[in-house]
Order: sequence, then structure tokens, then C-alpha cells
Amino acid sequence: MDERQRANANQGAPTGTSISTLTHGWGRALRLTPALAAVLLTLAMLGGASCGKSIFPEVTSSSSPTATATITVSPTVGPYLYSSNNGDGKAGEFKRNTTTGVLSLIGSVAAGSSGGPIGIANGPGAKYVYVANSVDGKIQQYKVTASSGKLASIGTIATGSQPQWIAVVPTGAYAFATNQGDGTISQYAINATTGVMTSNGGAFSSVLLAKPQGAVATNSYLFVADSAKGSVSSFPIGASGALSAGTTAIVGNGPGVSFPTDLVLDPFTNAAFQQGYLYASDPTTGFVYAIGYNLANGAPAYLNSYPSSIAGLGGMAIVQLSVGEFLYVANQKASPPSITAFTVNSGQLMFSATYSDPSLNQPTGIAIGPNKNNLYVANQGTGTISQFSINQSTGALTFVKVVNTESATSAPLYLTIAD
Repeated sequence: MDERQRANANQGAPTGTSISTLTHGWGRALRLTPALAAVLLTLAMLGGASCGKSIFPEVTSSSSPTATATITVSPTVGPYLYSSNNGDGKAGEFKRNTTTGVLSLIGSVAAGSSGGPIGIANGPGAKYVYVANSVDGKIQQYKVTASSGKLASIGTIATGSQPQWIAVVPTGAYAFATNQGDGTISQYAINATTGVMTSNGGAFSSVLLAKPQGAVATNSYLFVADSAKGSVSSFPIGASGALSAGTTAIVGNGPGVSFPTDLVLDPFTNAAFQQGYLYASDPTTGFVYAIGYNLANGAPAYLNSYPSSIAGLGGMAIVQLSVGEFLYVANQKASPPSITAFTVNSGQLMFSATYSDPSLNQPTGIAIGPNKNNLYVANQGTGTISQFSINQSTGALTFVKVVNTESATSAPLYLTIAD
């Protein structure tokens, strides 16, 4: 265990613990009391501890990524799911049964150099898909073939050095790529008819950026997690799609101790208090950070930190059910690998349950179908995608099926769903 992990061992725990369901094996459930749930979460965190390098090493031209998993433009039906397959330089293509959520492999398409694909996002109308390749310094662009789900290339566009993630505004008009290698953000306009990106003002730089990684966007603000700065920053998006000077929030214990990478945006906003929320995961410490932001000016403010695993967090996904909101976090280095569920209430997280399953192996990206009934997890270690059903009354996960990508060594990282 390194000094950063020791420092974070003393951080605050969630504000409360609910009665929880801990899933074992292939869907069997154990009902836990609040006290026992808290004890088991602590034991799970300690059991997952390990010394040495994280499975999320520094992202160079040949190493693994740390980026964000989130659906950008909301699909209406979502009959297709796509994965960024880092190991073999491809994008995996899957047909998704819109009733049962079950996936079937369609195939794969070239996405640049192997070891490069990281961030994946969809575009206008959720009918286009974009993949950031950190080796090539390019975004691969595709159109979704409506009849088959196959991806048809519509070209590439240059980024800065070592692009990590692509954030597309909800309207689909603009996109931004975070470039970890040179600390910049590439800005793009997207043609609504063709889905093709064009440069929109060149690279954006800021003193608030050093190693930008995960990013999410509203139509008004781009939020960026920076692992070197230990921060989440907000940059206003102008009428032309260009970024301007932003504001920042230091999270956790700050630079050199906290390393936020993935981001997910909370769809709930508190209009009465002009407040929105987002969450960042830290693969080095295993904490999730809650951040509030001002709806009027986008200014972020750190709220609290919550333990999910001892280290090795991956992607996150959030869903609004009739009974409330749930945040799901992939725990790559937990033993066994798992998904932690939190209930969400105005930026406050409460531990709900931890779910493990034999199909999980270095779980990274998470995506949730438009009908909110199914959750998908990319397994970097085995080249597979796990499907779980979501109980609409409790948010509980139950394993359904695991599906292979084109190769056991494809190393799928992140997921997006398209129409």
C-alpha cells in the first residue's frame, strides 16, 4: 500500500447505510441489516487492498486508460451497444434486445492502433459513435447502420496528445476531447446531418488543467476531472460551442492525494437552490467524490467523499427510478471484482449494496439501457460484457448473461448505447 492509499484510509465514510442486498454467485441474495452492511463494506475494502501499481497505470501510448463511462446523447430505444476495445484496437458491436436487454455480438470495426481506444460516446440523435484513440491522437467517427447496427466509418479527426474521453453536449451540436498528454481540450462542432466533427477553435488550454481525463457536458458547461490537479473544473460553453475560462473545485484531500478520473452527471437538479450534482471516481484511493455545481454559473464545489473499494474504481452510471436515484460504480480491484450501488439524494450518497458475480473481471465501463431495466459492464480482463437486470423497486442488480466480444484479449473499456 502506498502513501496515497494510507492517507485516504482515514477519509470519511458515507453518511449512512441502508438495509442492503449483497448478491453472491449467480443471483442468490443475502438480506443484510444496516450495521452488518457497514461492516461488510469495510471488510470488502480491506480485503481488496494491495500494494504496488494500480491496474490504472499512467496512460501513455501503450498503457491502460482512466476515463469516463457515461451515455452522452440519450438514445430513445437503444437497440445497439458499442464498446471501446483497447486490446485489439477495435470497437465492439452488439445488438440489444429492447425488451429483455440481452446482447448478441454483431462484430467489430477497426478503431485505430491497438492499445489506443479509450473513450466512447454517441452523437446527434444517438445515431453516431465516436472513439478516442490515445495512441493515434485521433477520434474515430462512425455512423450507425440503422438496419444492422454495423458501424460505418465517416472519417477521423485529430486531437491533442493522448486523448482520453469525448464529451458530447446533449443537443449533439458540440463535442470535446480531453488530452492527457498535453493538458488541453480539443473542441469540435458536429454536423447534425452527417455526424462529422470539425475543429471548433482549436485546442483549449487552462491553468486549471494538467492531466485532464474524464469529462461530461451539459449544454452550458463542460466538467473535467484532472488527476494531477486533484480537481474537477467547470468551463462555460459559449453559443458557438467554444470554451472559456472556468472555475475549479479541489476534491478529497487535494493534489498528490486525490486522483479523480471518471465523471458522471446527475440528471437531477435542485432548481430551488440552483444546484446540480456530479460524481467522480478515484481509482487510486477507491473513493467516489460528490461535487455540486451552481446552475447559474457552473461553479463546482466539493461536497464529500464516499468509499466504494480500497482502490481500482472504473466507470460509473446513474439512473432515476420511480423509487429514487441509484449510482453504480465498478470496483476493478475488489476481491472479488464487484459493483457498488449507492442511493443518491441531492449530492449525498448512501451505500446500498455490493454485487459480485463470477462473470466480472476487471470491470471498467458501465452503461444503462434507456428502459432503465438493464445494466451492462465491460470486463477488461476477459473480453466480455456482463448484463444485469435492475429491480425497479429496489435498484438491486441480478446477473442475467455474459457475452463475448470478438476476442478474449480485446480488453473492452467503456460502453455507449445508440439508436
